[in-house]
Amino acid sequence: MAWNALATSIEGRRDDLLAALRRLAPFRPGGYRNVVVAEVDDPAALLPRVRDALAADARLAGALAKLVPLALHVRFEAPTASATFAAAAEPLLDRLAGKSFFVRLERRGMKGRLHTPTVEREVGDAVWRALEARGHAPRVAFRDPDVVLVIETLGDQAGIGVLDRATRTAFPFVKVR
Repeated sequence: MAWNALATSIEGRRDDLLAALRRLAPFRPGGYRNVVVAEVDDPAALLPRVRDALAADARLAGALAKLVPLALHVRFEAPTASATFAAAAEPLLDRLAGKSFFVRLERRGMKGRLHTPTVEREVGDAVWRALEARGHAPRVAFRDPDVVLVIETLGDQAGIGVLDRATRTAFPFVKVR
């Protein structure tokens, strides 16, 4: 089942997070400890609703570790994960053009089959080459980049999105490690 919003709870507070977020969107358990997911019409529109709910709901404030809006959902296999993620990110390249960026993978599952730093580097290299092919001069920045290409995995499924600085600043619960 597809998802385009992923939230994590503070350790042991997933049920509280799930109960609080279900008032805002159709969240369900993500299959991993402390992870919930939802498919919503507009993931970006969910963010102000969560911000408002955090101010009014102590249960949510005490349970939410992070929430990430995602643009697309893909299935992948470990041996071809980097290529799959890079190809899936193609429609998002315009949001990276002319901006500093880095790729961040938050992997759940595939232990011993996916090496996070390797996948981040391979996807970043592919995005770099694709941006150059479009006539842009890519810039990588790990400290306060303009945008972050995020990949959140749950087993053999991934959500991919672009988080810009304005979103990360306006919504402190939208976190990238």
